[in-house]
Amino acid sequence: MEPILPPAPAPPTPTPTPAPADTPAPAKRRHGWQVTPRPGHLTGGWATVYWIGWVLVAGGFGAVWYSARVTGLSTWWLGPESEPRALLCLIPFVAPFALAFLGIRITRNLPWYGIGGGIITAAIAAGDLADVSRYAAIEFALAGAGLAVSVACFAGMLRAAEPANGEAQG
Repeated sequence: MEPILPPAPAPPTPTPTPAPADTPAPAKRRHGWQVTPRPGHLTGGWATVYWIGWVLVAGGFGAVWYSARVTGLSTWWLGPESEPRALLCLIPFVAPFALAFLGIRITRNLPWYGIGGGIITAAIAAGDLADVSRYAAIEFALAGAGLAVSVACFAGMLRAAEPANGEAQG
């Protein structure tokens, strides 16, 4: 029978050497979805209000689509039921869904993009004024809602810090 030997001692662990005082600390690693808030970003709550608001605008256009098909009236972007416009019918959804996606991605200057999206949505509504004015009124209301959400989100936009004690910026 062979003798049982005790386990070998673990090698000593090296002691970390402190970094010199003039060297900055290494940057923390971020995950791909994390964003460091900078001036122009919305706070978390306002970003949620922004993207939910624009998803609801897209949902409103879905309701207009459904209603137009049920009543037999055609908007310019849907076309008549006997000859629907295949890709053109998606035009009203591009701006709201793109803005909602940007809101989820936490993009800077979102309220400004939302104002542009409200103008695009209003231009889509203007095309229906001559033929189906009541649908145009609903589409203008959706454009106004998106515009109102975007303007309200200026309240939640981060701003650059002001200089202390009245110092002038260089």
